[in-house]
Amino acid sequence: MNVRTTEDVRALDLLGAGPRARENLRGVPLKPYDLLREGIVVFGFVLILVVVLSIVLKAPDYPTVNAENVATMQPLAFVQTAAGILAQDSDISAVADYGPPYGADTSAAEHIGPIAPAAWAKDIFGVTRPIDPPRDLIIRPLQRAAALDPALGLAVDRYASATAQQQGVWLAAYRKALSTATVSKGDVVVAPGDYGPVARMMDGMLRLGRSGLLEGAFAADDNRYYPYSFDLTKALLFFSIASPYTDSATHLQQLGNPQWGIVHETGNYPGAWWLDAYQVWYEVPAIADADNADLIVVGIMTVLFVVLLVLPLIPGLRRIPHGVKVYRLIWRDWYRTYAAEARSRE
Repeated sequence: MNVRTTEDVRALDLLGAGPRARENLRGVPLKPYDLLREGIVVFGFVLILVVVLSIVLKAPDYPTVNAENVATMQPLAFVQTAAGILAQDSDISAVADYGPPYGADTSAAEHIGPIAPAAWAKDIFGVTRPIDPPRDLIIRPLQRAAALDPALGLAVDRYASATAQQQGVWLAAYRKALSTATVSKGDVVVAPGDYGPVARMMDGMLRLGRSGLLEGAFAADDNRYYPYSFDLTKALLFFSIASPYTDSATHLQQLGNPQWGIVHETGNYPGAWWLDAYQVWYEVPAIADADNADLIVVGIMTVLFVVLLVLPLIPGLRRIPHGVKVYRLIWRDWYRTYAAEARSRE
């Protein structure tokens, strides 16, 4: 006959256990446990530990690399990028090759055999973020800056009213001149030539970048109805292939260490370590060099997640805990004190 102690009965009463629960727990030693108090104690301990470690082992906090950094530190690279976007040079701006959600062409969309999420999304939702790089990344920001600089507005209007052939001639001449351009007091100086309004427009882009207002000009279209905008899509696409962002980030934050990848933090500190499960697959050359690397990694992580999700339903895998008996290590105090007694009552 099982005789419960007063402590066992009190614990069951606190749990609000019914007859069936009391029967199932027969023979299992119980005691009252204040989960709320322990949670508060643990939270307080962790909070103090985090604060102390943050003070002692803090990592340097560098500001975000933005267009202002690039325009100030690498004005020539900034202007070369802007001119390349205006000329729709695929080596500078690859937006046209991205496909959905920026364009309708799905030929370059990542796919694994018939699995092509980007193409499916385009078929269902259409092109949700149409972007024309020359218009959205150069012309419109300059038109907004022209409110403070009428001469810049005249240059933009002249360029917009010219034929595509004439625009191409101006851009070709200006981009060729950039190969021998110099930087003087932060300004890009090119040899005299017939560049039409392009030179004035690129000077305007450089000044807009140095002022720190370029990201705001990009976001203006998406920020008409809201006081704040957190969509930096166009700002990131501005330097999608060209290297100024990468070069500036390497110079400011030393983020070029290939051994860390996306989990690299400034200095010698680890960064977003929780992303390492994704990062590690990019270290496999066959995946890293693939055109559809991102989709492959997402596929691998999806399979692993599904395996974990259905682990209790997989006959072989679900018996692993019973084989390795880690639970006996976790509950070693109970097994050491009560296991023999519980077996004798069965």
